[in-house]
Amino acid sequence: MTSTRAISSTSMLSSSNTIKNGSDLCTLLRNYSQAIQYLQMHPAQSPVLARQILACVWPFALSVSSQVDVNQWFNVYLAHYLPYLSYQLIRPAQLNSASCLSYRKLVSVLGNNYNFSNTDFTSADVYKSIKAYLTNSSGTPRCYNSSDPNLNSTAWFTNIGPFITFMSLSDLQTFVSDNQISVFAVNLDNLRLFSTPGIAANVTAHYMARLFAQNPEFDPLSLPANLLCATPASAFVNLPESESKTILKILNNSCTTISLEVTAALVANFNSTLTTDTIQSLGTQNIGLTEGQILAANLNVINSSISTLSTVTGWNQGQVNDIILRVTTAGFQINSASSLVTLGTLIGGVSTATMSSIPSSQLQIVSQNPTFINNILTAPVILQETYVWKIVSINEPQAVVNVPNALATFIPRVILASLNAVNVSFVNPKNWNKEQALVLFPDVVSVSNNVKELSDAVLQGFSCTSAQALPVLKVKQVVQACRPQPDRSKVPLQESQLTCMYNYVKGDKSFTFSDVHPDMLLYYDYSNVQDCRSYFSALGAADFSIPSSFLNIQKTLFNNAQTCLGISGFSLSQTQVGILGNMVCTLDLHNVDFSYIQKSDPLIIEKLKNCGDLTASQVTGIQTLLFSGNTPYGNPSTWKLQTLQQLGNLPLYLNTEFWAKFSSMDKMTFLRSFIPTLKTQNIPITTLQRLFTASNTNIKSKRAAGCTAGEITEANIADPSFPVGYDSTQFDLCLSLTVLKNNPAAITQKVVDPSFERIILNKLNQAYPSGLNDSVLLKLGPTSHVATVSEINNWTITTIDTLASLMNPVNGAWTSNQSTAVIMNYLSVPGNTLGTGEINTVGSSLCSLSTSVLRTITVNSLRFANPADLSSCSFSQKNTLYNIAVLAFINETRDVQQYYQLINPFLGGAPLSDIITLAAKNISMDITTFINLDPNAVMALDVSAVNDLFRNNLPVLKLFENNTVVQSWRLQQYQFQLDTLRIGLIGKQNPSTANTTPTVNKISMNTTTTITKTSVLTTFTNYTANTTAGCATVHGEAGLWRLSLFVGLLMVTLHTVH
Repeated sequence: MTSTRAISSTSMLSSSNTIKNGSDLCTLLRNYSQAIQYLQMHPAQSPVLARQILACVWPFALSVSSQVDVNQWFNVYLAHYLPYLSYQLIRPAQLNSASCLSYRKLVSVLGNNYNFSNTDFTSADVYKSIKAYLTNSSGTPRCYNSSDPNLNSTAWFTNIGPFITFMSLSDLQTFVSDNQISVFAVNLDNLRLFSTPGIAANVTAHYMARLFAQNPEFDPLSLPANLLCATPASAFVNLPESESKTILKILNNSCTTISLEVTAALVANFNSTLTTDTIQSLGTQNIGLTEGQILAANLNVINSSISTLSTVTGWNQGQVNDIILRVTTAGFQINSASSLVTLGTLIGGVSTATMSSIPSSQLQIVSQNPTFINNILTAPVILQETYVWKIVSINEPQAVVNVPNALATFIPRVILASLNAVNVSFVNPKNWNKEQALVLFPDVVSVSNNVKELSDAVLQGFSCTSAQALPVLKVKQVVQACRPQPDRSKVPLQESQLTCMYNYVKGDKSFTFSDVHPDMLLYYDYSNVQDCRSYFSALGAADFSIPSSFLNIQKTLFNNAQTCLGISGFSLSQTQVGILGNMVCTLDLHNVDFSYIQKSDPLIIEKLKNCGDLTASQVTGIQTLLFSGNTPYGNPSTWKLQTLQQLGNLPLYLNTEFWAKFSSMDKMTFLRSFIPTLKTQNIPITTLQRLFTASNTNIKSKRAAGCTAGEITEANIADPSFPVGYDSTQFDLCLSLTVLKNNPAAITQKVVDPSFERIILNKLNQAYPSGLNDSVLLKLGPTSHVATVSEINNWTITTIDTLASLMNPVNGAWTSNQSTAVIMNYLSVPGNTLGTGEINTVGSSLCSLSTSVLRTITVNSLRFANPADLSSCSFSQKNTLYNIAVLAFINETRDVQQYYQLINPFLGGAPLSDIITLAAKNISMDITTFINLDPNAVMALDVSAVNDLFRNNLPVLKLFENNTVVQSWRLQQYQFQLDTLRIGLIGKQNPSTANTTPTVNKISMNTTTTITKTSVLTTFTNYTANTTAGCATVHGEAGLWRLSLFVGLLMVTLHTVH
């Protein structure tokens, strides 16, 4: 071969007889001194031969490390052969050993209009090889060396070329660290590459964030439109007004979405007074207007711009309040259906007084307008309530028909109890709360021909009281209707409802575990379980937070599961975790030393995502398992933004140690979407406070250094993650009073940390030294809760709108002293009373008021009010409210079930006489109501009265026998008396002479029983039966036990006779 001319070798290489196989060809080419000349001068005679030749010389082409040699190989030697590349030659295993220069050249060739139609690979295959080649766990970019002239170019992303459209954010972060990407970000070649259409939005956003972090002074107007859409808000702060308007115009024309923080940053640069043209040109971007800009605008400008402003979505309460103030001051009349429609999305700024003044007939007209209904659903609750009450007042019996479905939760319960007839087709599609459903349920179920079609909103009204009036078959149908359905939400049921349901189906062997509500299985008699694995699989969907803690159900169920599933030690297998499901939420609640979580299969992490809350020890277990690296989330050193996104709601509960594993940028990016999602889930503010504290780590500052974290601007405030990035010192130093006064609602709705809230309130007190008035208090949000009683007393609370805003439970709970101060401040204004709206507004804070104040509540006000949680009230407070409630619902006593549901929330203040009266009304009291009765009244009840109270629900008394109230009551009863209930309750020892008492067969707590009341209140020698006010209390001393014995014996005798 060494003496063979290149021209003669052509025919030889082309001859099928010369080359028998590929390895022979490679041997020939390796030993042929003019092989390079042959490649350069003679194209292959066939595709097969071309691919064989290319495969032989390809390793040499990939290994060269000189730019000159690389160019020769790819531009000259292989020019005729590169079209014949195959997947085998570009696959990751082949490409990974290539030199950086050869690799880069190959990417350039393949990315420059390469014809993939004749190959066995695609552009996506090329990217897979690129990804494998560039991935570097250390974060150091491959093929970059600042000291190597051949590899020091900051145009590093040419290593990916046009294949960048396949790159995910996770890929990008495995190619190059956040710190290193900043070095590349300002390179113009990279910028041109990132302007390629089709790149993932989060990739572009990440790149642009790094660009402006590296060069804050970079001119955003020099960017192409698609990159401008991804530019962070910080780039637009303090731009000239003219440039800001130009950028906004580009964004409006080019971007599918524009973030609120970008809008806020640009609009804040409008230094001149707003004009009608400016507002019209802003369009939906008017959402970025500050309250200061709105209040400074000419009245007529705002008034004439209603048509534009009324279509903007996302206003905060401060903005709509200010706009409505401006337009009404300018003369806009809000007095008709048409005016309400005109206001559009601004409806939330209308006062309750204004809504009350509009004729009801006009409000009914607008109830047919879907757009208006959607808009009012974003308004404060007190405004929605007022609107509904006005509709209801037109024709109370037609309330269910007239009130829009989405607003039905505001129809007073007493109206629903007074309906002449129930039409299921009207009731079923409406939204109802639990208290309304309890009133509606009996009538709806009684007329329904198919309870399986009832909505979850209706079915949540099931109770033992209503069940007692239904045929047993229909009750069982209701139980089955409450099971999980693919086309509806889970029916929310409470413990008292679930235990009652179980009593009705426990003996019916036709019911399978999948036929019932999974939460009901929490109370299932485990001794009746035949297939334990099926039982625990179904139980895994239950909410294990429902059972009362003293029942110890969680521990008992897990003990049974250990035996059933063969669980030994603290390590749970994947199969075991899969079967346990939500039961894993009960593990390691308080003891980290016995940690199942950290020692179990990683699937447990996925199951724990379903838990409603996590304890500190559970968090420790989760973090220990995550930090081990033995989960699908990998080693913590590799964690990125995607890790946070994949963990569901778990980051809400994890602590500082977890959050320290992430970069500041990843945390901020994640929180921008995570926090708004949490707020839609009504997460308690205390939990949000923990999240803020945990995620806002590694921030330390000194007051002497001044504001070092960056002055707080409108762009910062609009960022959903705000004020993450500031500690309390920096927050104080960087928040100017001017910015606060211009954006009070926007700031207070974001800040949840008490120390930050205190800073806000201090600054507002400084701005308003005579005290905060309604207009400021309406925008105070959670910040109001750090006020002292002295500060509250200095406030001016004149309207129910302000009261409702301050008492909004979403903002957290007040102390008793604080709520008293707020409510009494409001009531001190002439004309203000505790009306229906006020009662609904203050809710459980009624318990902070004195009985003298509570007595001012009128019967009519309480009649139409929502039931409040009165558990924190004293008995005197409960009794005061109960007495008013009795008069409020006196007209409903003709229907015992309805009356009981209406009066139920107030029964904690009922005297013994009224409880005994109820006992005779066949109400089947639920256990929750019973244990919240006046303890003195409960202790005065005899066994017969308790039996009558519970009726078909009597077995639940056994389940709750260790509840404090039940236990105190049963231990006061003689055993032979309790035996008449036949549910196995244990009382005090029988008198010694009662050893002849017949043995009564006990039945389990899961037995439905009805026992006829036998009253024996007779006058005996030396005893006086006092029945004053219905009280069956017997007075006597030494012979008291004889009377009790006589009563018990007589009841047993009567039972035997019957």
